[in-house]
Amino acid sequence: MKKFSWSIILLLLSKLAFAQSDFDKNQQLIYSYLYSKDLAKAKEIIDTKFLNSDDSSKKVIGNVYLADYYSFFNDESKKAEALETAKAIALKTKNPIDKAYVDFGYARYFDKLNKKDLFMKSLNQSINEFSKHPNENFVLTQLYFLSYNYKSKNSLETDNRSDGIKANQYALKSKNNLFINFTYNNLGYYYKKQYNTTNIKNYIDSANVSYKNSLTYANLIKDPSVKKRSIVVYYLNYGSLASIIHPEDAINESLKYYNKTLELTEKDPKYKEVTALTYNNMGSAYENLGNKVLAEEYYSKSYQLAKDNEDIFPSIKLVIMSNLARTYENIGQLDKALQYEREAKDLIQKSNQEQFDNNTKSLEIFYKTQQKNQQIKQLEETNEIYTKQKILYISLTLLAITGVIFLSYMLYYKQKANKQKTDLLEAEKSETELTLQLEKEEKARLKAEQELLALQQEQLQKQALATSLQLNHKTTFINDLKEKLKEDKTINIDRILKDEKLKDDDFNEAQSILQDVHPNLFNRLNDVSKNKLSNQDMKYAAYIYLKMDNIQIANLMKVDPKTVRMTKYRMKQKIGLEKEIDLRTFIQNLEL
Repeated sequence: MKKFSWSIILLLLSKLAFAQSDFDKNQQLIYSYLYSKDLAKAKEIIDTKFLNSDDSSKKVIGNVYLADYYSFFNDESKKAEALETAKAIALKTKNPIDKAYVDFGYARYFDKLNKKDLFMKSLNQSINEFSKHPNENFVLTQLYFLSYNYKSKNSLETDNRSDGIKANQYALKSKNNLFINFTYNNLGYYYKKQYNTTNIKNYIDSANVSYKNSLTYANLIKDPSVKKRSIVVYYLNYGSLASIIHPEDAINESLKYYNKTLELTEKDPKYKEVTALTYNNMGSAYENLGNKVLAEEYYSKSYQLAKDNEDIFPSIKLVIMSNLARTYENIGQLDKALQYEREAKDLIQKSNQEQFDNNTKSLEIFYKTQQKNQQIKQLEETNEIYTKQKILYISLTLLAITGVIFLSYMLYYKQKANKQKTDLLEAEKSETELTLQLEKEEKARLKAEQELLALQQEQLQKQALATSLQLNHKTTFINDLKEKLKEDKTINIDRILKDEKLKDDDFNEAQSILQDVHPNLFNRLNDVSKNKLSNQDMKYAAYIYLKMDNIQIANLMKVDPKTVRMTKYRMKQKIGLEKEIDLRTFIQNLEL
């Protein structure tokens, strides 16, 4: 028994540890391998540790990272499919953390599609949920870093500093050295950019401290490939800062760090894009020094590595081509300058077309998915409405049948009792005056019971009348809702149903009042009216019949007294009354 109990406890502890991303080493390995571009290793962990797991929550996480994996191949279809799979599983588990991971994945997806509202909604929902749980700093670092990058891309640098700082703070709490390294790196880049804009020296000091911290944590990374890439990024970034820190020997200081970068990357094919960037920066350094020959040499080296490399962004290639064109123009080789300007122009056109095609494809997938989800939602809502309608009809039918059976039995037993009493009276005709007196009292009692029966019948009619009003309203509501669904598929069904529930509550409060209305009132009103009165008009007529004033009706209907006056005016027109005839007097004196 003890062994079984400990097994249960260990199982619960393992579930708890898994739910906390700071302790999920497999999840952190995936990120590290994606960062170092060891894509095969990342895919293996996604498959073996997550997608093939028996745990639904792990499958959610696996599909979210699978979408990231497919981003490296620009496979929008598989990326969208992975996120849809994660979403479907999360809907079944109903686990808030699973939903938060799905929102995390969709935030990155909507970021690429430039869907600002959807991006911010998914991002904030994910942050809000993960913030409620302990030891989720690993995921929160990524979320705030995602927000930081989004604001940087959309020229919101004045707003993204806090996101960069929060990303760094969560990274420190997560104790993930890679995250701490690159969040410090990003803060260094941010402060350097602020210095270039404002020329305030404090920004340089902050940038220097941030970059130094990034190197400290880069050296603590255990995986060699991840560590190497982190150090390379530091050398490349710090090389541009060194020239600002040491203006007296700016060129040599920059070249020192660029040469350190080349020592790590020049002979490694996995770092062609970094090597190309380093050559370009060295060319820029020599150009600033006035050495046009070395500038042209390193710009050309950068160009040769970058021109056919798909890992290098077109914007970087354009910078390299622009540098070459300017250099050749400065040394008088105008034909070559023109050649690179034309090549840059062609690249711009090609890049714009590819970007347009990719965005178009992504948007097509997105809208198809949204349309499918909307159709499923509408079908579920329609089925729910039909189910409620069916239940309502069945309930009303059962209620009516029960009422008829009840009245039938009541009438049957009353008639039987009356017959027995009548026979008894006939047998006692020859009895004494005392017997006659008893007979009179019995007849009086019978009359009272019959009046009670008539009163009960009239009460049942009134209840049926009130129920009929509500049923008519429900039928009108359902028919109107069907028409709205046909005309506008984006209608907020939840809001409509909520408003209808409030109307039901109002009707229930008023139902007891309607019991005092004569059952023939509404039929007589429809008979004498020139135009058909609505259910709303009938309610007002009932309250007028019960001698309620405008304030009482307004309070009961939860409307403004002005609305009551306007409704009474329209009712008077529908009925066809002359101006001098008072509606209240007419209804209260109506022959029923």
